[in-house]
Amino acid sequence: MIRISIAVWALLVTLLAGAVADEATEYDLKAAYLLNFAAYVEWPSPPKPVTVCVYGNNPFKAATIAALLNAKSGQIDAVFKYPRQLEYLTVCNILFWPQSEQGNFGKATALLNNAPILIVTDVQDGLPQGAMINLITESKHLRFEINIGTVLASKLKISSKLLKLAKIVS
Repeated sequence: MIRISIAVWALLVTLLAGAVADEATEYDLKAAYLLNFAAYVEWPSPPKPVTVCVYGNNPFKAATIAALLNAKSGQIDAVFKYPRQLEYLTVCNILFWPQSEQGNFGKATALLNNAPILIVTDVQDGLPQGAMINLITESKHLRFEINIGTVLASKLKISSKLLKLAKIVS
C-alpha cells in the first residue's frame, strides 16, 4: 500500500501544483486510484482506451480528471465517461459507483452479470455484493479491499502487485 500511496501522492502533487490551488481531497485520491487500477488489471480483450465510468452524481473535479489524464498520457490510454442510465454501463471497463448512488447498485450488478468490468465502490461499511474493489478510509488513509471471487467470475485478472496491497475479502 505504501508504494501505491507514494506514487499516488507524487502524481497528485505534480498535477495539482499548477492546475489546482486546493489541497488534494479524498475524491482526488480516489480518481488517481481508479486510473492507476487500469495498469494492474488484465481484461479478456484489452481495451483501447480504457473507459472509466462514474455512475450518477460525479464527485470528481473536472480539473483533477484532466490533470490525471495528462500526467498519465503515454502510460495509460483512458477516457472518463459519466453515464446516468444503467443501460449505458456496458461500455465501461472500470465502473466507479459512489456511495451516494448505492440505491441502484443491485440493479446494476444484475445487468452487468459478471461482465469483464472492474466495479469499484467507496462504501465505508463493507464491500457490497457484486463489487470487486472497495475504497475505504482507515486511520485517515485511503485503502482498498478486493473481492477475489467476484473478480474471477468476471474473467478479469488482477496483478499480484495490486493484490499484495489490498485487504482480501471473500
